[in-house]
Amino acid sequence: MATLREDKPDVEVKGTQTLMRALDIMDEVIDGPIRAADLARKLDMSKTTAHRLAQALRSRGYLSVTNDGFGLGPKLLELGVMATEQIDFVRVARPFMEKLSDETGFCVFVGKREGNWSRHLDRVTGRQRLRVATAPGDRRPIAETGLGKALLLDEDEAVWEDLYREANGGKVPAKAMKEYIALMREHKARGYVLHDSELGDGVRSIAVPIRDARRQICIAISIASAAHYLTDDIVPELVAAIVATAGRIGEAVGYRAPRR
Repeated sequence: MATLREDKPDVEVKGTQTLMRALDIMDEVIDGPIRAADLARKLDMSKTTAHRLAQALRSRGYLSVTNDGFGLGPKLLELGVMATEQIDFVRVARPFMEKLSDETGFCVFVGKREGNWSRHLDRVTGRQRLRVATAPGDRRPIAETGLGKALLLDEDEAVWEDLYREANGGKVPAKAMKEYIALMREHKARGYVLHDSELGDGVRSIAVPIRDARRQICIAISIASAAHYLTDDIVPELVAAIVATAGRIGEAVGYRAPRR
């Protein structure tokens, strides 16, 4: 005869609490060196426990000792580099691109920098009848496209000038250069690029950089369409959507915003 029994909660795996505390310590150290006493205060543990766990992590190479306290160790740095090198950006970004295109109806691209060029890696076609002809694999001078400009937002103005000059055959009138740099300053201050193609094809785009675990720009995402579809009145709504998508992709590739 079968008997009834009361289900009991799973027994916590031995050592789980210690493991979680060690991971909490590494989360704190990511933002810069920190002393054991400050770790104890922030993580609500005794100074003895904080110091013991930090020393254990140090012994395995996950933490190091600096003048300002415990910092990232060589093992974490090695793992970080390996993880970044193994990221398949297209695979990670694709579902976010599809969702953005479905919600907005526009064509969505992701691309990366290749020296002085930008390479379009992937595209999700939107619902507009007139579609952007750019295809995955296409390469353009990086200073020439919205996607390329987004990839350059962390560079200094001297680099912007050099790349814009190269994209225009080496010679740029002083007035045109001044206008270009002024626009790049605006893009950098806003955190996104609103770009009207200079090629006479009537294409307009909004592009946003995506950062990786090193907080460096690794790829960029853009919405692109014929300018009479992507009008000024809907730009704020589209900017909010693409910035949010870029943030989600960034989190998926390891980006953590600096703590304030």
